[in-house]
Amino acid sequence: MVRLPLISKEGPQHGSWRHTRRARLPVFYMNDFSRLGLRVHPCDAALSVLAANSYGVVQDEDGSHVALDRADQVQILVQLLNGHGIDCELADVAVQIYQG
Repeated sequence: MVRLPLISKEGPQHGSWRHTRRARLPVFYMNDFSRLGLRVHPCDAALSVLAANSYGVVQDEDGSHVALDRADQVQILVQLLNGHGIDCELADVAVQIYQG
């Protein structure tokens, strides 16, 4: 199962920092960290469309996520949201993190 974060394009208060919590980072990594997710606008409408179409929407302390069973569902999900007039794109939603 894949959990993709949904990040709003609407402003910095919904920024990608919410999905780079220390607990979610690998213990050891040598390269920049990235997190694949969906950038959407408007976010509330995207959540409503996903819930109405039986996608597994999870909302927790890390923000909103959609749970998918297979990777090929990502393209179908993007097409569904675009078909409802929702701007949606796959993107790296993590800011670059320097290991230091």
